[in-house]
Amino acid sequence: MLLSRSLVLGRSGVFAMRAAPRPHSAFSGARAQMLELSRTQRRSLSTLFLRGPGAKQQKTLRLWPRGQQTRGARWEQHTKADYGSRRGNTYRNAPQREQMTPESLVYLIIAINGVVFILWQTAVSRKESLGDASLVATMVKHFSAMWPNLAEGRVWTLVTPAFSHVESMHLLLNMFMLYSFGTDIARLLGKRRFLLFYLGAACCGNLISAVTRGVVLPRTRGDYSGVMQPAVGASTSVVGITTLFACLYPTARLYLFMVVPVPAWLATVGFIGWDLWRVMGSTQSRVDGAGHLGGAAAALGYYWFRLRPLIRRMR
Repeated sequence: MLLSRSLVLGRSGVFAMRAAPRPHSAFSGARAQMLELSRTQRRSLSTLFLRGPGAKQQKTLRLWPRGQQTRGARWEQHTKADYGSRRGNTYRNAPQREQMTPESLVYLIIAINGVVFILWQTAVSRKESLGDASLVATMVKHFSAMWPNLAEGRVWTLVTPAFSHVESMHLLLNMFMLYSFGTDIARLLGKRRFLLFYLGAACCGNLISAVTRGVVLPRTRGDYSGVMQPAVGASTSVVGITTLFACLYPTARLYLFMVVPVPAWLATVGFIGWDLWRVMGSTQSRVDGAGHLGGAAAALGYYWFRLRPLIRRMR
């Protein structure tokens, strides 16, 4: 989301998209087969995503429910992790340092977003009541994405905006989306890979946003309105998560604007097209379409070059 230079708060233009309650029941195809596997077989499949094909292979193969052999079961003995589902997981038996589950990581990210939101509210309140804008200036320098921040060497602003929200509705929408989709993606990827994906999508989205508004638009259109306009919000990472979800479960049912049921692939294509039209068109909007496209691009790249080859090996 783009902020005005005067930090005048208004309604957020962020889209809303909701997953069906407990989306496990709505999954079909490969996801449904995953949930029907035994605990041992889920460990085999989890190893494929968490460890990759470079691990040592077993000589024996396990069978899928339909009797088809899969190379994905060859790495069973090299993992102690599973999906962390309620059907039984190994996290409760793990050492103390491994007690955090994938769901707990999502909750931690939500909590960090809440803390930074309180800092923003404190800064805005000091500016409005005391006329002291120093804290707002500090937050803009370190928790927003814009080209001047990168030009001055503050590269951490590629990540920090993914934990930064100024408006309460913006925060609630993004955290609702993160909870709805992020918990399932975190179970699938594991804690470390999910965190790296969350931060990677944020870096890609914020970099594209800053370069588009600070370099591309001024040179191609002479539009300098976005150069000094800070962008905040976890939308870059959230759009990346929802796009990756649609790539993995394209037929899962989502509720567009919490009312209209649509398949995940159609909703994702629609919102990507909407953001692309906003960036290419001349319409002024507070929604950072370039940042959304960057997060979606990170998800498509991760799926196509990393997850898709692994999924093809399991078939």
